[in-house]
Amino acid sequence: MRRIVLIALLTSCNPAAPPQPTPLSPPVLPDHWQGPTELQRAHVVAVGDLLMHTNVKNSAKAAMSADNHDGFGALFEHVDTWIKQSDVAFANLETPVAPKSHRATASMVFNVSPSLLPALKETGFDVLSFANNHVYDQGRNGFIETMENLDSSGMTWIGGGATCDDARAAKLLEVNGLKIAWIATSKVYNDNLNTEEDTHCSFELDVSQALDSAAAARRAGAEFVVLSAHWGHEYKTAPHANEVKDARALMDGGIDVVLGHHPHVVQPVEIRTTPDGRIGVTAYSLGNFISNQRYDYVHGVQPLKYGNPRDGLALEFDIVRKDYGPGPDGVRQIRTEVANVTAVPIWTDNDAMRIVHPAPTIRAIRLSDAITQTHTKLAAATDPDASLALKKRLAMLEDRWTQVANIIGEGLMQPHPLLSQPSQLQEAPK
Repeated sequence: MRRIVLIALLTSCNPAAPPQPTPLSPPVLPDHWQGPTELQRAHVVAVGDLLMHTNVKNSAKAAMSADNHDGFGALFEHVDTWIKQSDVAFANLETPVAPKSHRATASMVFNVSPSLLPALKETGFDVLSFANNHVYDQGRNGFIETMENLDSSGMTWIGGGATCDDARAAKLLEVNGLKIAWIATSKVYNDNLNTEEDTHCSFELDVSQALDSAAAARRAGAEFVVLSAHWGHEYKTAPHANEVKDARALMDGGIDVVLGHHPHVVQPVEIRTTPDGRIGVTAYSLGNFISNQRYDYVHGVQPLKYGNPRDGLALEFDIVRKDYGPGPDGVRQIRTEVANVTAVPIWTDNDAMRIVHPAPTIRAIRLSDAITQTHTKLAAATDPDASLALKKRLAMLEDRWTQVANIIGEGLMQPHPLLSQPSQLQEAPK
């Protein structure tokens, strides 16, 4: 811009200068493709296991108020605004909701009050999977009672039904004009009480049956298919070869996104181009969303991997319908695709230092929020003890971020909240 102005000034000061040549008209280019036109979009947030350990329920009880559903809403008070911003949110309900059928609970046998369900709905969840290894913790009666409670919850739930055909069938949701199919299945059961095909049933993972369900959903109008898969080896941060084989068969056969859970730790996310040209995504394990696992983790004292069960992952992605314009045959090429896949690290804050605590504070948080808030408090801290405590917390949170990033890979990770705000880094006290 400066060079153009300078030439104009020189010309105006020299009346003897020859006239400038008339600029040539730009060439007329033939019409060319300008890219697809977006028609519809829906934003999805998917998280992992909701584990209702005794301490988690105690934490809810300690936070009871008149409007937070017996305290269960407080468990998610740091993430509810973010979850509500999505168009559809998913979680794995890894507990029966069956007080009438209650027979026992233990460290690995779950049950929870129905108050959890309105708390989840108010938090912003829309879809719950009830296909996992704990569905029969309260027997067949508890399984059936849970399904009845889910039916009246106002949320869509998947993975079980009055018959096995019902359990396998996809449920279609229309979100922002997009028809999305949801299927849930489990490869593992603590106690598999499926009996006959025409009785109440949980969908036990079978790849061919899952693909049949996806195909039936597409015939019914679904343009995108999400499958919840309860599978994998517990506490392993890499999927087993069997899960990789199944995931690729599911993606290649018509599933767009696979949401894995059961290992209770985060595992990688795979993006795959399928034979028919779609992009398939598998999150092999989203880890825990909230639990009491590794309540005794002490950063800097125990190995980082010991705290892995308190890490979780929210898989954020968009479902986008695009118009690519007419093809050579004149037919418009409209596709519904996955876009903007992002791995958002989650952490379970937990101040319980023994298995049974009278009133622990257990909360699900986004690591990015926790890092930002802790950094802001540190910048304003004037008390040396408070400053030291904040520095220790920030070191722990940063190590958890790195731990998740090492599993997921930087290419899918949410941008680090401080590296995207360099001015804040400069203000941090040494």
